[in-house]
Amino acid sequence: MIRIRSSRDFATGLLFVAIGAAAWWIGRDYNMGIAQRPGTGVLPRILAYCLMISGIALWIKSVVTDGPPMGEWAWRPLAMITIATIAFALLIEPMGLVVTMIVSLTLAALGTHETRWREFAIFMLVMLAIGLGVFIYGLGMPIRVFPWN
Repeated sequence: MIRIRSSRDFATGLLFVAIGAAAWWIGRDYNMGIAQRPGTGVLPRILAYCLMISGIALWIKSVVTDGPPMGEWAWRPLAMITIATIAFALLIEPMGLVVTMIVSLTLAALGTHETRWREFAIFMLVMLAIGLGVFIYGLGMPIRVFPWN
């Protein structure tokens, strides 16, 4: 029988394989296109395969090398990152990119007691500049910038 020597790596590998398999299943009917003109299903499928391969590599590592035990779950970061992601999805259309990024980044920062708010404010300004620069000005995506646009 195979002995798991690193339960953290095994659990992380299981999570990666599960998410990768779910992503593959959801995107199984997406158009793959051709090499000269890839379809919408190419990137999700590549990412799904990468997640599953990483998970399998972690499973192998979990039986080959020793690692620390699982320990307790950090529920607060898990909950706040989940809430921040849901908030982003719900707010992007009505509130625009700037307000949505401020809300979701702040919710994510509340996931830990270690957040230094002055540093976070600088980080948020940098992320806002990158978000606006890449998505609005660089790619020209049709996303509202502010709620009143």
